[in-house]
Amino acid sequence: MLRPKGTARRNRYDNSAYFYLLPALLLLAVFIVYPIMNTLITSFKGEYRFLTGDFEGYSWQNYVEIIKDPIFRRAILNTLFIAFVCIPASMAIALFLSLILNSIQKWQGFFMTLFYLPQVTNVIAAGIVFAFMFNTNFGVINMILGWFGIDPVAWISGQGIASSPKLYHQAYARSLFIVFVYTVWQGISLKIILFLSGLQNINKQYYQAAKVDGTSTWRMIRKITLPLLSPTTLYVFITSVITAFKAYAQVVALFGNQYGPAGDDSKMMITIVGYMMDSMGDYLSPGSISKASSAAMILVVMVMIVTAVQIKISKKWVHYN
Repeated sequence: MLRPKGTARRNRYDNSAYFYLLPALLLLAVFIVYPIMNTLITSFKGEYRFLTGDFEGYSWQNYVEIIKDPIFRRAILNTLFIAFVCIPASMAIALFLSLILNSIQKWQGFFMTLFYLPQVTNVIAAGIVFAFMFNTNFGVINMILGWFGIDPVAWISGQGIASSPKLYHQAYARSLFIVFVYTVWQGISLKIILFLSGLQNINKQYYQAAKVDGTSTWRMIRKITLPLLSPTTLYVFITSVITAFKAYAQVVALFGNQYGPAGDDSKMMITIVGYMMDSMGDYLSPGSISKASSAAMILVVMVMIVTAVQIKISKKWVHYN
């Protein structure tokens, strides 16, 4: 049977495509697939010893233990706070500033450079600066509050909270506020660049037609800007939430390795990645690596679920022009 002309050439091109993809597939297998599979297997190993590789069978015990651990439950709450409170607030502020920048032509480059500075600032250095700003004795925040006759607030202090649930909750609320301010400031720069790029790609004819009909600015934002900006919004939200689930450096920068204000031993501001790092730090103890692996797999599952839900819901409100 004769083959149609071009079939052999097309098959040759198909085979060459796999050849060109081979380096990327190898890198993906070595640095993504294998680590995930190895972490999954390790998470089921009981009393796993890192140096010798010995363990006492496979079970769900590691998952049961960390789920029962109040520190891990607090880590989940803190991570969800960063992902679903700090990120939406940061996106809303970034979108508002992007709309203003998009209407300014003369100074747009200057303000874009100014807003992008947090993106190139070292996380630890910025965290130290914020810690000084919220210092009880000489912080800028308390200095400003003093101008209005408000007493200094012990922002980063946990003295006496162990004996008083009320003081503990107050310290926790203040710590959440500091993390909120820092996370919004740190993440706003890249969001502004992405939103501004999305705004500039919207066809100006939509706005011209709306102006001819006498449409108000607010109505144009609701009916034209937000729907046509929805693909960018989805991308920013998904990538920002995934990054938020990996939050660790900002908490350490603000509170140190104790994951909380000075005088607190409960690790009130620990995140899931922080919990993993603590477990990894004690890698010579039997079961510590398995414990960290279990936390990592729970984090992977959480990210996959959240991403799937976001993509599913987005089909109803994302509009592509």
